[in-house]
Order: sequence, then structure tokens, then C-alpha cells
Amino acid sequence: MTSPKQPPKESLRDRISVRLSTDRSGRFIDDEARHTRNVTWAFYGLIVIAIVVVLGGLAYGFWETNLKPLANVDGTQVGRAEWQDRTKLVDFRATRAQAQVRAGLADGTIASGLANRRLAAIDNERPQTDGEVMAGLVDLIFQRQLAEERGIELAADELDAAVAADGGFEEARQIEAIIVLTEEQALGQAATDAGIADARERAEAALAEWRAGGDPEVLAETYAPANYDSGYVVAGDIGDAAWSAAIFELAEGEATDVFESASGEQLIGKVTQIVPAEVDEGFVEAVNEQVGETIHRRNVELEATAAKLRDEVTQEALSAEYEQMRLAEIFIEGNPFVDPENDEGDVRASHILYQPETPLDEDGNPTDPADLPADDPAWEAAREQAEAVALLARSVDDVDARVEAFAQRAQRDSDDTASGARGGDLGYFTRDTMVPEFSAAIFDAEDPQRGDILGPVRTDFGWHVIMFEETRAPLAERVAAVEAALAQEGADFATVAAEYSDGPEAADGGEIGWQRTDQLDDIALLALTAIEPGEISPPIDGADGYRIYQLLEEATRPLEPAAAAVVERTAFEEWFDERRSDAEAEGRISIDDSVDE
Repeated sequence: MTSPKQPPKESLRDRISVRLSTDRSGRFIDDEARHTRNVTWAFYGLIVIAIVVVLGGLAYGFWETNLKPLANVDGTQVGRAEWQDRTKLVDFRATRAQAQVRAGLADGTIASGLANRRLAAIDNERPQTDGEVMAGLVDLIFQRQLAEERGIELAADELDAAVAADGGFEEARQIEAIIVLTEEQALGQAATDAGIADARERAEAALAEWRAGGDPEVLAETYAPANYDSGYVVAGDIGDAAWSAAIFELAEGEATDVFESASGEQLIGKVTQIVPAEVDEGFVEAVNEQVGETIHRRNVELEATAAKLRDEVTQEALSAEYEQMRLAEIFIEGNPFVDPENDEGDVRASHILYQPETPLDEDGNPTDPADLPADDPAWEAAREQAEAVALLARSVDDVDARVEAFAQRAQRDSDDTASGARGGDLGYFTRDTMVPEFSAAIFDAEDPQRGDILGPVRTDFGWHVIMFEETRAPLAERVAAVEAALAQEGADFATVAAEYSDGPEAADGGEIGWQRTDQLDDIALLALTAIEPGEISPPIDGADGYRIYQLLEEATRPLEPAAAAVVERTAFEEWFDERRSDAEAEGRISIDDSVDE
């Protein structure tokens, strides 16, 4: 019960109600004033909210544009600024290099051939998209991390030297080359020992005349089949490592000895001009001014560290010993996926194509003969050419002479320039490989013999004069024949390979030398590890046919020179790609999708 001497206590709700209804002096506020005050506070609140939203948007935009990581490289964040810096440097280098080349071309200090070669190289090396720039930057950062793991450091003087050497061009050499082919290679076939010996003899004769002042283009014709070529090259342009090394050791005007490629071509090169490596003296000053010294040094440091890593990994690969197998091989060429019941075998044929003359398109190029009306007189003109050549070929009674004359005419006349360069040889093919009209003329011919002339045959490509060469039994039958030959008592693998193998090493008893086990096909390796030296594997199918191996030896040993040359070109990429792929799969390397937008 409340005492009459004490006023009732106010509840919290009452006190709040009073406070909201009075001003600071305690006077009551009427309803209109209260409404005005509430509206004012609401307005102030909206202003505050708007300011917060604007500032938040600006902050987010700044973060998105400048601070948001666009790539993660094993814990190292790559932001937009670093990406843009790399892009600026890449663009500056390419633009300045192009300007230097064009200036040299304009003032006559470099020849047009070298200028074109350099401009093409600049275009090939320049990233085509922003995504490519980022991918390259990510690679460099990851390579620096890998270098740090190996204890590879870039000394201050090494960085200074790399910065000073940036810009300019590496040494280039203008060379002329004669590449002497075997008779088999000129027809698109694998070289034989006899063919290689003949090509070597012709190459030595050509070299002697060349050194005595002969014209290399004339010599290439004199000692044909041979190709002549010329142009500017830099180290690494030439695939044959030994020949390339010899070319870059020559003085101007000197010629190499004859080198033999892995496939049997005979290679001769002569240096006609040496263009020394050039340093762009004003490059560093210009890049510091237009891109920034800090940006330039930071990127060069990445590049130079990556180069040290590359050298170390490559040298380790070259000096290592590898598990290897010395193998001989019988290769039976064909398509193993053809249904044996429908396999009617392969044929080999040559052709000379006479295309009708067609109108030119707006770019000045001949239009497709298939678009020419069937009754256009150009078709009849092409048929008459083909008929005349077929008649002439049939008039040659001696088969060998007919085959040779046909090949020469194909090289000279055929509108199919690819096969024409091989004397019209199309190699082996199945019925469904060629257009129906062409295949029918060969596969439906009654008992054709080597050198028989078929046609002319009309297809959408033109009129074809065809020379039949030989038939090859279905793949399954040929594999069975090899297995039967090997199963004979006392059978010699090398002898069987020389008779049956379609591989280029057939004449050498199928021997393909020492092969690294880590680069053998998985199925082949499984079969080879199941046999002992001297034993023979079962037939192993692949995309181009079957292979039967004989394991001659196995050992852990250094690489042969040819294999070492391949390793020198590929070791680092293989090593690095494996590690980068693992890092991506584990989520340690990632690039934001917006980079490619």
C-alpha cells in the first residue's frame, strides 16, 4: 500500500515518455514541435547514411581498382598495380624494339631481311592479351619462389648487369644452307642406309664446289634432291644442335662441314653476314623515365632470377644419369582402330592434279574449282591437259623410267604442290581417306601393277592422273606375318625388321638406340619391364600402327648426344610445368577470372 505522504514512483517507461515530451528545461513540447524535431533528426540520419554509403562505395572502388589481389602465388598476392606495371614494361620493350628496327631499316643500317626477322620475333614474343601478361608474371614470381627454395640468389652486381643489358638484340647471322635429301626422302619415304650414303656423297661434292666459289642455288639443283634456303637466324632457331653450334662458331664467309640430321638429311651452312649483339644505349634511361626505375628493376630481378633457376635445372638434367633401355623396333604402319572384317588394306599411289582455271576473288586469289559450273570450258581444258599427260606416261614402256618421269612431271606441273614436291607421292591410304571418285579409280581397278596409269579422274579438286604403286595387306594380316616370322626357329629380330618394318630404322635392323624409360609410352613401358634383355615384346598398338620391341640392354647411364640436345631445350619447361600444375591443383596458384575480361 502506498503511503499518502509519498508520491507514486515513476516507471522507466514513464520517465522516457516524459523526457521525449519535454525540452531540456523540462517544458512540455507540443505535437507540432515534436513532429518537426523528429523530421529534422530523420533528415540528419539520412544524410549520415548517404555519406557512409558514398564513402563505402569509394573505399570499395579504391580497393577493387588498386588493392584487390588478382592472383595468388603460393601466398604472394599480386595486385592490379603490379600487373599494370608489368604490362607497361612489356609494352614499352616491344614498342621501343619495333621503333629501333624501323629506324635501322629507314637509315639503311640493317637489311630488310633482318628487319623482318626481328619484327616477327618481337610480335611472337609479345603477349597478346592482359591474361597472358598476368600468366607470365605469375610464372616469374613462382620461379623466384622455387629459386629461393634452392638457395639461388641474385647478387647486386648481377642485377645491375641485367638491368644495364636490358634492351637491344642478340647476335644474328645471315646464312645460306644446302640440305641434301635422300631419294627416298624426296618421295616422302624414310631414308635408307644406301640413300643416306648417296646423299652424303652428293653433299660432300656440293660443299667442295661451294667452298671453291660455286653458287649454292645452282649446286642445290645440281646435286638434287636438295633444298636451298637463306635468311637470318639467332641461336636456338636451328633445330639440329650440333649444326647450329657449328654455324655460330664460324667466321663470316666460312662454311660448315657436312652434318647429318637425325633423320638422314645432309646439312651444310655458310655464314654470309654476322650482325653482332646490339645494346640499346638509351634504353635504361628511357624506361626509367617512361615506366619507372623501381618497376624496371623489380621486373628485371624476377627475370634474372628465373634465368639462374633455368640454367641450374637444365645443367642438373644434362649431368644426371637416366634409366634407359636400348631397343630395336619393328613398326607396322596402319590404323589399328579399323574393323578387321572391313579392312581391305592400303594402297600407295601418286598423282598429278590439273585444276581448271577459276576466276579470282576480291583479294586476287583463285576461287575454289568446286564452285565452277560443271559445263565451264575451264574443266574441259584441264581434262585435255590431264589426258595428254596420261597418254604420254603410258607410252613409256620401261616401268622404272615411267615412274621417274611421272615424279619429275608431278614436281613440275601438279597443282597439288604438297604432293608435287614429293613427286606426286600420296603415301599409303585407305579407301575412305580419299574422295569417292579418286578411291574408286584405284581400289576398284582390276589387278593394277606398279607404274600403271589410271584415269584421268575428275573430282571437285580437278582432273587427276594417277599412277598406282603398290597394295599393302590389311594391318591385322601384316602384324600376324611379323609375329609368324619372329616365331620361326632361329629367327633374327634385325633380319625380320629389315624385311617387314615400316620404320625409318628398318635398314639398321630396327635399332632405335637408348630410350629414357620415363619418356616411353605407358603401355610400351609395361610390356618392356615384363621382359628380359634379348626378349621380344608383344605387338603394342598406337594411333599410327603397331610396334614390336626387342629389349637389347638396360642401364642407368648418361644421355646420348642427340637426347642431350633435346633435354637442353625441354628440361626446364618439363620441370617447371609439373610444379606449376601441382600448385594450381592444390590451390596454391590462382588467377582471378576478371583478369581475362
